[in-house]
Amino acid sequence: MAKNGQFITILSIDGGGVRGIIPGTILAFLESELQNLDGDYVRIADYFDYIAGTSTGGLITAMLTTPDDQNRPLFAAKDIKNFYFEESPKIFPRQVQTRALFGWAWTDAIGDWLTSIWKKYGKTVYQTADFVIEFIEKLGFRPKYDGDYLHKKIKKTLGDNRLQNTITNVIIPSFDISYLQPVIFSTTRAKRDDQKDAPLADICIGTTAAPYYLPPYYFEMNSSKGTKKYNLIDGGIAANNPVLLAVCEVTKETCGRGENLRHWSAMDYSNLLVLSLGTGSSKKDIQFKVGDGKQWGFVSWLCNSDGRMPFIDIIFNAMDDMVEIYMSIFFKSSAFRDNYLRIQIDSLKYSEYESDNSKKENLENLARIGNDLLKQPVSELNLDTGYYEPLQGQGTNEDALRKFAKRLSDGRKRRRLHHLPQPIPI
Repeated sequence: MAKNGQFITILSIDGGGVRGIIPGTILAFLESELQNLDGDYVRIADYFDYIAGTSTGGLITAMLTTPDDQNRPLFAAKDIKNFYFEESPKIFPRQVQTRALFGWAWTDAIGDWLTSIWKKYGKTVYQTADFVIEFIEKLGFRPKYDGDYLHKKIKKTLGDNRLQNTITNVIIPSFDISYLQPVIFSTTRAKRDDQKDAPLADICIGTTAAPYYLPPYYFEMNSSKGTKKYNLIDGGIAANNPVLLAVCEVTKETCGRGENLRHWSAMDYSNLLVLSLGTGSSKKDIQFKVGDGKQWGFVSWLCNSDGRMPFIDIIFNAMDDMVEIYMSIFFKSSAFRDNYLRIQIDSLKYSEYESDNSKKENLENLARIGNDLLKQPVSELNLDTGYYEPLQGQGTNEDALRKFAKRLSDGRKRRRLHHLPQPIPI
């Protein structure tokens, strides 16, 4: 049990593009419960010592923790859904259709471009070298979206705020393709080392730079130690579900900043209170079949005849499940398993799973899925089947979040009573 009832509180939010609507809906419910307990003024960042987010989860993390002029969060949790509804169609302006050519799916934008090429070159279009060169360049050598609107929106929204300015501690991973290694942007690290105190806008653009969908992101940061150069792509490459990363960062901070690994054994994981929010998967809908295996060549792995990308789907599902396997070591077989709550759904249709499906009807459907998920039984990953299965006697996710909110509220009150550090100044 945590000493004097005090916990180190962690919120973790997965990556998933427009599917960020799902955890956004969950967070709106949690924040409303906290407000019922402590008043309309409170926000998510008032209760969590650490908030970790990857890709779209990193963007949500920044929205919840970036300060406004009154040092309060720029966004309330209830505003997240509206942000996705308004901005997703501009960030992902064209939707993948079911049309395909030689196994490659293409967007409406490419379809429109093909029409213009036909008019340009006439009926000899397939015999012209110019067409072939332009077609290959358009289809295979450019990101699906240019990212210009997303970059401008993030920079305008987050302004000049830097990592150390966040209202509570944040952890946002990205991946540097120049060094082929993860980059962990952490508030606690930024406060110790100005070389790690990057602008929040640059961090968010980097962690959302999903390969194929958006271009890699380069920026330079000047500090007392010189200039640091970053060549970043989506943090999901390293940690799409960042909850384990968050636990590791907390362990380092708690046990001497990780400088002496012998002290790690002193970490009491019963002191952690963790909420992990997924963005959904379509594991039950995909189910690729091997067949004789001979058809699984380079193109088939990257994009099959249905427009799906087996390699990407498999990698991300494998990483997320491995994180849950590791987390089970800390919580699921222990006396303090109630300290860890994972809310996830693995039964999305593939069209719902597409991270750039910004059609209005899909965004509305994702919001419904988030609301329905609140009514679903508390579930956990069955390590044998790989599916999330209901836990007997645990109630619904709504029930679990109400209990979680009460524990967060009680912990905040104890800190104030004993004059202990708060997640933010109150």
